[in-house]
Amino acid sequence: MQALATNSDIAPDGVILAQSVLDLHGQLLLPAGANITNDTLRSLRQRGVETVMVAAPEVTLSPGKIPPQVLQAQIDKRLRHLFRPALKAGQLNPLFHLIAEYRLKEKP
Repeated sequence: MQALATNSDIAPDGVILAQSVLDLHGQLLLPAGANITNDTLRSLRQRGVETVMVAAPEVTLSPGKIPPQVLQAQIDKRLRHLFRPALKAGQLNPLFHLIAEYRLKEKP
């Protein structure tokens, strides 16, 4: 899940806190993982909290419906994470490109 900041007055159904909410004195108002409701947001605003971090569910699409540029970005991000030691050392690994090409090919 990703964390997104929100300062909305309306909470979509099923939204949970990604980070604990503290007041100005460092006192815990709500722990991470708590469900957020519209009443909760109103209460937090009254206590001076303008923004909270909420967990956004991952978007799940079937492979055939993901736009190519989005798929390419996801593959590139994942491969850069996996090959980060080599990339930090400035080494160009041919396996990086072969895996990227393989992952982009459509499977029957």
